[in-house]
Amino acid sequence: MLSSPPDVRCTLSNSSACRFVNFGAIYFVQGLPMGFAVFAVPAWLAEARLPTADIGMVGATTMLPWAFKVVWAPLVDRFKYRSMGRFRAWIMGAQLGLVASTVALLSVPSPLAHVRALAGALFAQALFASMSDVAGDGLAVEVLPNGERGVANAVMSGGQAAGNVVGGAGLSAVLAAAGFRAAAGVSLLLLSAACAPTVLLRERPGERLLPWTRGAPALVAADRAPLALAGSARLLAHSVLARPSARALVAWIAVSFLSGCLGILMTAAAVRDHGFRQAEYASLGALALAPNLIGALAAGRIADKRGRAPVIAGALGLAAVSWAGFGLLSPHWSIKGVWIVQALAAGAASGAFFTVLTALFMDLTEPRVAATQFAICMALGNLGSVLGRASAGALEARLPLASLALAAGAALAVLAFWTASSPAISPLPRKV
Repeated sequence: MLSSPPDVRCTLSNSSACRFVNFGAIYFVQGLPMGFAVFAVPAWLAEARLPTADIGMVGATTMLPWAFKVVWAPLVDRFKYRSMGRFRAWIMGAQLGLVASTVALLSVPSPLAHVRALAGALFAQALFASMSDVAGDGLAVEVLPNGERGVANAVMSGGQAAGNVVGGAGLSAVLAAAGFRAAAGVSLLLLSAACAPTVLLRERPGERLLPWTRGAPALVAADRAPLALAGSARLLAHSVLARPSARALVAWIAVSFLSGCLGILMTAAAVRDHGFRQAEYASLGALALAPNLIGALAAGRIADKRGRAPVIAGALGLAAVSWAGFGLLSPHWSIKGVWIVQALAAGAASGAFFTVLTALFMDLTEPRVAATQFAICMALGNLGSVLGRASAGALEARLPLASLALAAGAALAVLAFWTASSPAISPLPRKV
């Protein structure tokens, strides 16, 4: 037999370094268009004095594919180009679609005058990013050892946070200085470069690097024990509705709803009423990157050693304090430092919460339906975010932002106590 070429020595199955680089890049690619759509575009629309309902519509439309990514998940689990691995072909195809949809974003004429066309182009970006996310999550469940999942999820969260910052703060600065088309063009260049690790790193030795290169499938246990459709449905229902998953999902949906709603309302209030300029407010996302990464890394390491529930409860408690404090300080919102402190605290809480919650969902996932099961858990949280963003305009008309922030703090405190007292999700992760 011919010996394997040198470039197969570093693969996702046999190298932690390759895994970390690959997953960091995959989630950066997903995070960049999300940061642009969630941070830069709403601030830009608010500065242009568009109604909050329109800003919320754009935000909800952008998040919609993330809420319904379960449509992709069964296809990703069922159909595979095995010569390139179990999930890599899906990720490459989704990234290609993401690049193409960014080209479409460049073609939107006068986005401020064609808000629905803008929303449609951002929807297309999110659609392919969500497909990449489904396949990336399935790949992570399969190739990450249990003892590496906390740290790996921190890397994944960090990659997505970095993408959010570049897409939010970085592209917002380009947007303010050179206009929408320039920002979309820079986004296209960055996305194209960040797709390189997916193209260059195989899942397992001996597989094809590209469809036209030489290689063969490397079989794994999930290939040898496929599930029939009925068996998959029963396994999914049992796994998702089991007590640990159900309790975690309640927290995930609630936090996502509050984050989506308050994110839109804070953007509108900061730019319209409290002296922030579009690029200045979007840059708060960059400032929050450091505590987000620190929270993700620290929480991931602690959760790998001490269990998931205590860390999730701590993150929820920190989020409760940040939102309640922000609401109580409403008479001092003219001081920009109040907004900065809230962004730092919320960033740390978000990094810790998302990292450990995704690690918990991975612990509870069955490899044969990994993409579908994990996508269902993530999609339910994303649906909460969609509903929160869509509700922003209606809630703004009924309650002041300060009252909503206090209510969010109280709700998060209740969730923190409930999670801390949940023994079902407290045990240490399984050993391999």
